[in-house]
Amino acid sequence: MKATRPDKPTTWEFTAEHLVRAIFDSTSEEAKLLELSALNIVELHASGMVWNKFLWLMMNVMKDASGSSIFTGAQLGRMKNSIPVIFH
Repeated sequence: MKATRPDKPTTWEFTAEHLVRAIFDSTSEEAKLLELSALNIVELHASGMVWNKFLWLMMNVMKDASGSSIFTGAQLGRMKNSIPVIFH
């Protein structure tokens, strides 16, 4: 029998693809889950590998005209801390 835990929100596991859709497509289901997580209605979890894949994407795709990354390491660190996802 499943115990009810009213103080524990529903949890969801995010993949790298989910994280990208959540951040870059505000109309996606993943973006809705991210908003709900920010409100503590649901809890999102992801492996550290998910963050590493997202970090790779940001560093290698998001570049300025000269080919330099548009984000610094410090900015990406703040981004990770501001995303309502628990990385394991």
